[in-house]
Amino acid sequence: MNGNWKLLVLTVVLLGSAGSARAAGNWNLILPDTVILADDVATLGEVAIGPIPGYARDLVIRAGLKPNSVVDVSRRDILRRLVIAGLARGVRLTGADHCQLIFAGRELTDGAIQREVRRAIQPLVPPSIQNAPDSWFEMDLPEIELSTAGAWNVETDRTDMLEPGRNLVRIRIVDGHREESFPATVTLHQFGEVGRVNRSLTRNQPLEENMFDWQWRDLADLDHGLAVHRTSVHGSSPTRNLKAGDYLRQADLKETPLILAGDSVELQVMRGQVAVAVRAVARQNGCLGQTIPVRSELTGRLVNARVAGPGLVEWRR
Repeated sequence: MNGNWKLLVLTVVLLGSAGSARAAGNWNLILPDTVILADDVATLGEVAIGPIPGYARDLVIRAGLKPNSVVDVSRRDILRRLVIAGLARGVRLTGADHCQLIFAGRELTDGAIQREVRRAIQPLVPPSIQNAPDSWFEMDLPEIELSTAGAWNVETDRTDMLEPGRNLVRIRIVDGHREESFPATVTLHQFGEVGRVNRSLTRNQPLEENMFDWQWRDLADLDHGLAVHRTSVHGSSPTRNLKAGDYLRQADLKETPLILAGDSVELQVMRGQVAVAVRAVARQNGCLGQTIPVRSELTGRLVNARVAGPGLVEWRR
């Protein structure tokens, strides 16, 4: 029993001594004459020869190296960085007094970056409207100085389509574990039709497409407030008198009532699958889909019915 107890005490002492040595950080750092890097960031794990503690491997010695550049670091440089990081306890530096760091990566050209950014943005361009000139976009990128040691690609987090005019799109250039992010201004040129009045029009007059000369315009340069696309006049009338040569503006449009107050209308009374038609009188103006009060000529009852078409309203019981 005593022998076992002594063996246990001895084991604890030995383990404690080993733990103290690790805590003290006793280790050798051997500096080579030259190191060729595969990245523009040099860490202690890439520079040193032989094993070093895991907690010191990721210590950055130099960063932002230019392609085909050579940088000289000394033992003193490395020791200073270890001291600043609180990792210098127990270290012993040996090997070369100075080490040359050589980064043989290549610098990304503006043309290559522009080409890949354009490729990433292209899926965000909405399809052109039928018969319209093709949509296109232009980019404004900040000045970028990037280098790479291998494959790289461009990504964007945006998933929704670009809007006509200026858009801000965040771009990421990814090279292995590194990532560079920056904003890009993308101007989308998409074309839509605007209408120019070809005859004098009066307020509240129902509008039709043939009352306008339609022109394709770049929506990125469009005057603010102009109505766009022929469908804008469907079911609409002007809020003011328009003269020939005027451009149609969104503020000029309002829905055209299909029924006017006092009109005699057909009231379809619907109950389940059965519909009965009676005559009624509209008590106010109504546009398609609106609910207006009408009075049945048969019963004299006032009901709220939905406008279903010119002179036609529906009421479900």
